[in-house]
Amino acid sequence: MTIQSVLSTALAPRFWIVYVFLGSTLWMHFRGKVRHRLMRQVLGHTTITAPYNAFAYLFSAVPRTPVLDTKDFPELAVLRDNWQVIRAEALALKAQGSIRRADGRNDIGFDAFFKRGWTRFYLKW
Repeated sequence: MTIQSVLSTALAPRFWIVYVFLGSTLWMHFRGKVRHRLMRQVLGHTTITAPYNAFAYLFSAVPRTPVLDTKDFPELAVLRDNWQVIRAEALALKAQGSIRRADGRNDIGFDAFFKRGWTRFYLKW
């Protein structure tokens, strides 16, 4: 077996998908400062979604900075300009007793919200 035959077998198109999968998994693992342990990385969902995530990260128009500038999101101006109105509405709802914890464990889906009362009030569910 020569080096040329080994290389031609290793570079065969049938192995390309494996190489793309392994390459994207390694890239996802080493791309940031914080990394999972190797077994958690291999057995976690991020390994399965690595090819899609690598493609999305490489071709995304969103900058790779940890904090995004609000000028890039003009739809947030409505919230910024009306935060006092929204706060007043939330405080009025709280004063009326509309935002309260559940009386019992009668809603499994919202059990996490109702253990100690609401800590967030979502503008749109």
